[in-house]
Amino acid sequence: MCGIIGYLSRTKGVSKKIIHNLKKLEYRGYDSSGICLLKNNKFLVKKSVGEIANLEQKLNYDDDCVCGIAHTRWATHGKVNLKNTHPHLCPNKTWAVVHNGIIENYLELTKLLQDKNIKLKSDTDTEIIPALMEICEEKNNMDKLKYVTGLLSGSFAICLLNKNENALYVARRHSPLYIAKNQDSCMVSSDPVTFGEDYTTYFPLPDDCFARVDLDTMLVYNKNFEKITLAPCEIGSFEKSAELGKYSYYAEKEISEIPKVVEQILLNYKTVDHFKKLNKQFFKNIKKIKLIGCGTAYHACLMGEKFIQKDARIEAQAYIASEFRYSHPLISNDTLCIFVSQSGETADTLLSLELAKKMGAKTLALVNVPYSSIARSADITLPLCAGMEVAVMSTKAYNAMLTVLKMLSLHLRQLNKNNVDEDLKVLNNVDYFKNIDKIDEISDLVLKSEKVFFIGRVEDYVTSLEAGLKLKEITYINCVSLPSGELKHGTLSLVDNKSLVFVIATDENLLSKNLASASEIKARGGKIVLVTNLDVKRQEEIDYLYKFDKISSSLSSILSVIPFQVLAYKTCIKLGYSPDKPRNLAKSVTVE
Repeated sequence: MCGIIGYLSRTKGVSKKIIHNLKKLEYRGYDSSGICLLKNNKFLVKKSVGEIANLEQKLNYDDDCVCGIAHTRWATHGKVNLKNTHPHLCPNKTWAVVHNGIIENYLELTKLLQDKNIKLKSDTDTEIIPALMEICEEKNNMDKLKYVTGLLSGSFAICLLNKNENALYVARRHSPLYIAKNQDSCMVSSDPVTFGEDYTTYFPLPDDCFARVDLDTMLVYNKNFEKITLAPCEIGSFEKSAELGKYSYYAEKEISEIPKVVEQILLNYKTVDHFKKLNKQFFKNIKKIKLIGCGTAYHACLMGEKFIQKDARIEAQAYIASEFRYSHPLISNDTLCIFVSQSGETADTLLSLELAKKMGAKTLALVNVPYSSIARSADITLPLCAGMEVAVMSTKAYNAMLTVLKMLSLHLRQLNKNNVDEDLKVLNNVDYFKNIDKIDEISDLVLKSEKVFFIGRVEDYVTSLEAGLKLKEITYINCVSLPSGELKHGTLSLVDNKSLVFVIATDENLLSKNLASASEIKARGGKIVLVTNLDVKRQEEIDYLYKFDKISSSLSSILSVIPFQVLAYKTCIKLGYSPDKPRNLAKSVTVE
């Protein structure tokens, strides 16, 4: 969440370039934006609430500045208003800052500033940073930055301007920050997707490091304040901005890309042996596997848990990352921890990874963003190969997670000398969108209902969780997901003639059990939508039958979620909302 841009150029008029790149970070989620330009040793600051387009209306783009910083804010401390929008200045207007993350001890530091008669104007934790830079007694600005960041607890990515220098001062802890340079300009950004047009390489700033960047030099120091040299990373196709093309929304585009993503995964893993390091030696002492993620990635972990236990017969358990860290997990060198994240920057997942490493576990990451913190930190990384995902609602990345987790479970089965009879190539020959035109009709049923439920068993229960999350995320319709067999243990009391219940059934052995649950719902007046790829003889309990393409039950979860992704999208459009930028949510959650 939030976005940082810092920019220096040998050419005047940088505001247009800064805003252009700030827009590339819109997908991360934000509620306000601002820019600070340096001109004749004074700061020019413009801020707006809402879309970056509102900020643009306050700019005339005829500035003669060569230096500036900008930010998209997602509120954590303080309401969404202009006074809380970044950039923030110190009282004497010597320093300006943009900041991602959360300063956990900001109340203590605020008290310190108050004791020195420093008055703050905003309700944010960010404003203390330039204020502390102002009162710091160190003479050298890098020494000031080292001292001030040493006072901060929590996570942060910081980019500062000093009114007397055409330079960017940066620091980071846990939150990502990157630097790029060429002969004519340099840029600091919270995401390398901004670099694709003007740079061929970039430098990830390591954790607990500081840097001063100008047009000629880049000085970087580690936490011991020793000079270090950063290794450049090549900018690849992923870092280049995604194009919307013929589509109205990224959510629509990304759902349509699912078949191509699965095909790309199968081809990539055939061409590159990503499982090479996951050999018998790696798994020699592994007795248990823990899968950790948040939101959609957690649902993928739940599915991975079922894949691994069923295929490889190894004990596996999925955890929500924000719970994992505080649940006193039993981890040792006989544990493999698998971390799943689209962005690779999810704060709770990254901190769980750090904990697992400290406790001696082996670590494996399934990540979509190749340059991300989680990808760099894990012992081994399996790429998701989904390409850049822009919409906050994750769709193609989820299907990619399931595909790679299924490949992993089959690889583990093979290592255990069990025959692998699953042919994943069949995924290239199925119709991912069979009968998808019927979703419009089902969407109307959702809009007419007061209560919506999703139920299923085993893997279908996981799909029900993801289906419910998709609907909640972008339509704001409250719904409940639960195992079919759990319905009668409390939730059945909510079912009445204003209820719509989706029954997901892809396992022939469990079909009769799911139909029995449907009977219980029907008897209480609820309407039933059965989502299946099975042949159903008993249809008296069903109000609406939706069938997707036939495939083995062990692979059907990759297909069965797609109707629900489309359902959420179509319902969202009918309600007049944006499926790409749902309220209160961010694409990349880089704070706890």
